[in-house]
Amino acid sequence: LYLRVFIGNQEISFRRAEISNFRQEYDLRSGVYAYQYECKTSDGKHTLIEMMRFCDMQNVHRVLMHYSITPINYSGQITIRSGIDGSIRSNLQKDKQFNVIQTSIEDGLCRMHARTKARGIDINLVVCNVTIGIEPATREHVIEDDSIYEVLNFDVSQGQALTIEKHMAISSSEDTRHEVESEPASEVKESVKKGFASTLATNQDWWAQVWDRIDVQIEGDDLAQLYLRFCLFHLMSAAPRHTDKLSVPCKLLTGEHYQGTTFYDTDLYIEPFYLFTFPEIARSCLNYRYLGLENGRKIAKSLGYEGAKFAWQSGPYGEEALGKWWRFTHTNIHIDGDVAYSLMQYWYATKDMQFMLDKGIDILIESSRFYVSRAVYDETSGAYDLLDVAGPDEGHCESKNNFYTNWLAKKTLLWAVKMLDMVQREHPDDYQAILKRLAVQKDESDNWQKVADRLRFYFDDSTKIYEQCEGFYQLAPIPQDLLDNRKVWFVTVFPYQALNQPDVVMAMVLFRNEFSDDVKRANWEFYKEKSMDFSSMSFVINSMMATDMGELDYSYKQFTMSAGGDVDEGLVGRFDTADGIHGTASGGAWMAAVLGFGGINMTENGLIVNPKLPKHWKSLNFKLSILGNIFDFEITSNKIDIGISEHKQLALNASIAGHMLQLVSGQRYSISL
Repeated sequence: LYLRVFIGNQEISFRRAEISNFRQEYDLRSGVYAYQYECKTSDGKHTLIEMMRFCDMQNVHRVLMHYSITPINYSGQITIRSGIDGSIRSNLQKDKQFNVIQTSIEDGLCRMHARTKARGIDINLVVCNVTIGIEPATREHVIEDDSIYEVLNFDVSQGQALTIEKHMAISSSEDTRHEVESEPASEVKESVKKGFASTLATNQDWWAQVWDRIDVQIEGDDLAQLYLRFCLFHLMSAAPRHTDKLSVPCKLLTGEHYQGTTFYDTDLYIEPFYLFTFPEIARSCLNYRYLGLENGRKIAKSLGYEGAKFAWQSGPYGEEALGKWWRFTHTNIHIDGDVAYSLMQYWYATKDMQFMLDKGIDILIESSRFYVSRAVYDETSGAYDLLDVAGPDEGHCESKNNFYTNWLAKKTLLWAVKMLDMVQREHPDDYQAILKRLAVQKDESDNWQKVADRLRFYFDDSTKIYEQCEGFYQLAPIPQDLLDNRKVWFVTVFPYQALNQPDVVMAMVLFRNEFSDDVKRANWEFYKEKSMDFSSMSFVINSMMATDMGELDYSYKQFTMSAGGDVDEGLVGRFDTADGIHGTASGGAWMAAVLGFGGINMTENGLIVNPKLPKHWKSLNFKLSILGNIFDFEITSNKIDIGISEHKQLALNASIAGHMLQLVSGQRYSISL
């Protein structure tokens, strides 16, 4: 995007000029970022600058920019330098990102070959500058240091717009692995031939089709609508549409924080959006986890356990990118259960048996082996314990029998037993292949069942509360001034009955149909005020639980914090969006709206729909992809309308606002609330 403008011999700069009428906008409908402003230099020359740029979503290697300069009160010389800057540094560490290997200009194209310093990934970048309206008086090429650019000199008349279009293409040595190999020079030539306006039009058409699938329409709340569409746009922009070997960083594609690695945020907070809009993208994210089993086995072995332990901060190959940081890489073992949860949600919503036979069963079996080898048998009680663990509440690492971790481990073990049993009954040939591929022993499944049945939980029948971990009740009460004098967003909660973020409540949100209302309410009331909500993960969990509890005002407030925290940073107060958008909160916003207020719950036994809309919402409309069909939902305060496409024959058991139905493809349903 390197482009510099000189009016005479003065460079246009925000710091050295008088700027007025500045406006920038991001068109979520078409993916175009634009700005315009007027600039007055020290010699009194007044200039209008207009820019727009976008990524070509149908050609993943291409970027286009349209840049116009209009002299308002003068005629004279304008010089543009446009090309490639290979000397860029990171925003966070200020370290240089590339070693420039080679630069050249051929056929009017600026070319650069660079290599990333950390991983040695080769980058090839090509740029073509196309002038519109006015031809340059002179055109020269410059190669200096780590930059390559053209110097374009123009003689312009007052009021005459000078426009340059930049066509850019970038490829990398990773393209081969992703099966999207590209020759950037050819890409740029094709882009130039098609032209900026034509590419913009087809890009708008692409987004229109996407929005038809992903949009969630809120009638009666324009601000919430804007917040939510902002989230959906960035979630879709970050989706790995071009490969099934990558997942999604928790900062999406918007910042360097966490260095682009993948956490369980993607499995639990981002993947649901893909699953119910473009399930093939959710499948790609799961395939990334399947490929990560190779490194997961190495991680488990290095820790002294069997099976596979998924990386906590997962790199592009599923490797542990955090390093051996004592607190997280060995205590956060709920990651296996999180991946298993996302896998089973995919299974319930798609019934993609081939994926389960080829890859999904491997995830369940290797995760179960890890949990069984990690569990410690207590001969006195006959129970199994998971020691030295951390749940989502990372304020209490190295705890014993964290409820969330044990619950996810238990479910993973039971899923593995049930899935293997189903495969044995319904796909005997595949069953034999799985036994051989994974060297499954005769008694392994029985052992998984035994450990699942005996994992320890601390439940009080009188209070209906699950203790978050052993000894949590013995911790000190939360000091009244815990947050008042903090100098950083996070403060130490380890000595107290305070949580970084929801933990027990999070498990109850994920498995909301498996806990009775009185148990959910008791735990919600006990843990609600104990959560400091330090993580952007908190707000969706709070919102969905509060919706279940009928606390819609509180639920709505938490939803807006999840959806709007990156547009209006004061909602949350962290003011760290510059490090990257909170992708977890973006996915959480969709969950809070559709799964929470919309009441959607896809389970092993079918679809459950129990909506509860905020009082001022007139309606909530969205589409979901379920079992190969598109479900069109319209929810108001007094009814639910559901239309089902005829893409695939369907007979789905459903509970809609308490009414038991069998939903059939090609039909419409209207249920009174």
